[in-house]
Amino acid sequence: MLRSPRIWLGVALSALFIVIFLWRTDFGEIGDAFAHANYWWALASIPVYFVAAYFRAWRWKYLLRPLGEMRVSTLFPIVIIGFMANNLIPARAGEFVRAYVVGERHRVSKMAALGTIAVDRVFDGITLLPFLLIVGAVAGVNSELRTIAIWMTVLFGAGLVLLVVLALSEGLSHRFVALVLRFVPRRLRPQVQALAESFLTGLHSFRSPTDMFLASATSVVSWLLEATMYYMIGLAFGLDLGFHVYLLICAGANLAIAVIATQGGVGPFEFVTQQTAIYFGVESGLASAYAVALHALLLIPVIALGLYFLWAINLSLGEVLRGRAAEATEPAALQPSLGEEREGP
Repeated sequence: MLRSPRIWLGVALSALFIVIFLWRTDFGEIGDAFAHANYWWALASIPVYFVAAYFRAWRWKYLLRPLGEMRVSTLFPIVIIGFMANNLIPARAGEFVRAYVVGERHRVSKMAALGTIAVDRVFDGITLLPFLLIVGAVAGVNSELRTIAIWMTVLFGAGLVLLVVLALSEGLSHRFVALVLRFVPRRLRPQVQALAESFLTGLHSFRSPTDMFLASATSVVSWLLEATMYYMIGLAFGLDLGFHVYLLICAGANLAIAVIATQGGVGPFEFVTQQTAIYFGVESGLASAYAVALHALLLIPVIALGLYFLWAINLSLGEVLRGRAAEATEPAALQPSLGEEREGP
């Protein structure tokens, strides 16, 4: 794992953004900000974040319907495990971990589950981009957020169009798979074809307008709740900002770490949060303290709870790090399911 160029690229990008972040920071002001913060507001924000994550699990329930009905209470721990893994394992491997766990526990194709997670990530983009574009058009944005908005509009727009076309057009999806298979050695083609077809099954949620509407609604609620957490931590540090600014911070910081893949989003998240707060009149040291505290409260509780949930289902982080989650890329037909029966609604 440590030999992967993507890992070291992520480390280098984190280091670069941390250097820029620290270069624009007044350390004396940071100390004062932490000394005078109201930590009750900060602690009270943590349950709000987990409620937001619960709505994220609710959204995933609708996207998983082509594979079977599952309870939100069943999916919530798996979502947290995926978030935890994304914070600890490089290259956003938490998505594969989430597909692996749901496949092991609930007898669904891991690759099809990965297809639903791809749709899940696109929903994040198409929810956050309007926050950024609409609020930014009214309140204004800095150059960093403007660049993020442009890139994410292109990337998420292209991704959405591709996934919808593959989901709705059987003919085009089969031609797409046939095109991919041309570049695959002949002996591996049956396995790769099975993987591709399982992945496409996971996109079938696009065929249900009802599920798409419900997924959109839960997505908006989830991200509004996360922005509320940002607002509460802002109150803890005495930031005099309107809620719309926290919507911008939430959208900008999360879209930034979707583009710039560093471990746990460390570096880009702090930089975008700091610069957005400064743009709206917050002193640099106070903005830096807010960014550090916000990201710590997003990372540490999720890591702790995710590790607990892993322990509760008899998995360990060591197993994940040794590559067991890579089994998420195997088609269900090529490996037995070891999990429980699916649960009803």
